[in-house]
Amino acid sequence: MGDQVALTPALRAAKESFADSFVAVFATYRHPTDVEKAEPFQNLAPSAIERAHTIFSTDPNVDELYVLNRYAFRSLTLRARLAAEWSVVRFLRAKHFDTVISTFPHHERFILWGFLAGARHRVGARNQGMHWLLTHAPNIEKANRGVVEYYCDLVRAIGGEIRSPRTAFMVPKESLQWADRELRRIGIQPGGMFVAVHPGASGLYKAWPPERYAALIASLQRRWQVDVVMAMGEHDRQIVDAIHMHLETRIGEIDCTASVANLAAVLQRSALCISNDSGPRHLAVAAGTPSLAFFRRHHDKEWDVYADVPFCATLKSGEACPACPPEKCYDRIPAGELFGAYCVRLIGVEQAVERADALMQVLLEHQPHG
Repeated sequence: MGDQVALTPALRAAKESFADSFVAVFATYRHPTDVEKAEPFQNLAPSAIERAHTIFSTDPNVDELYVLNRYAFRSLTLRARLAAEWSVVRFLRAKHFDTVISTFPHHERFILWGFLAGARHRVGARNQGMHWLLTHAPNIEKANRGVVEYYCDLVRAIGGEIRSPRTAFMVPKESLQWADRELRRIGIQPGGMFVAVHPGASGLYKAWPPERYAALIASLQRRWQVDVVMAMGEHDRQIVDAIHMHLETRIGEIDCTASVANLAAVLQRSALCISNDSGPRHLAVAAGTPSLAFFRRHHDKEWDVYADVPFCATLKSGEACPACPPEKCYDRIPAGELFGAYCVRLIGVEQAVERADALMQVLLEHQPHG
């Protein structure tokens, strides 16, 4: 989700910079959910993109979406896999693309496919294998540029103009209606002010500890008399249950597993989103929601891509990590703990409460009166 959100400014620039351009996205599934138990490769025309449950489902700059099911590919025999990969190349070749941009470095398969597909312009970062098959290879690194600028640099390499690096996600009306129904179900009326907490992450080492989330939630309820809602997906149950164990009163949950757009709608309806370094943090920013996120200390250079402003805060510790060498992060969770690498755990509750209070104060000052 984070990469898809970060790609939206580059997609917008590709669409706007070249007259009558046709923009397609080639995505890969990373989690073996029921939705992804399909053919190894799918071509999703505009009518089907909405059902793909991706960031691109509502992106006006995406004309077609191609989906590679990585798990289905891996289940094939070597011979069948080679045949399936060649069928993808033949499909791309039949599309007659002028330009193929490989956004993920060190995924040489995509560079090779672009070459075999016959694209005149093949773009990718220089520091990777098979870069000699590229026609445009800017010397850029995600860790130096951050993912948003990195993707924009790839479009700049072919003459694209980046008018704005702002990420964006258009929340469809039906998802907003769904969010309103779910909020009413847990006792929050339309227009009611609430804070959304999304405590999940792609790895437990990224997660701020659940007892600290519980303490922050209790502080928000006590200081600001505001409702707090747990926004979650099917992979977040473990940490959500752990947070509930530390709360004196149970708070409402909304399961947004079915659709990225539904999650975006809940976040857009909220006054503030509190999360880890995760896809939902980037989705909240793209949907225009104020955000507070907890980050690891050094392993965040690619993803700490937003200016620290009153409506968008990133918290990370300035203390030296007791488990990792300087300027390195090995994502080590302390022995006996389930959540949070050492550097994430260096972010204290008091620090989080102070920043959350500052955000709430700004939000209330900007709230319409009357």
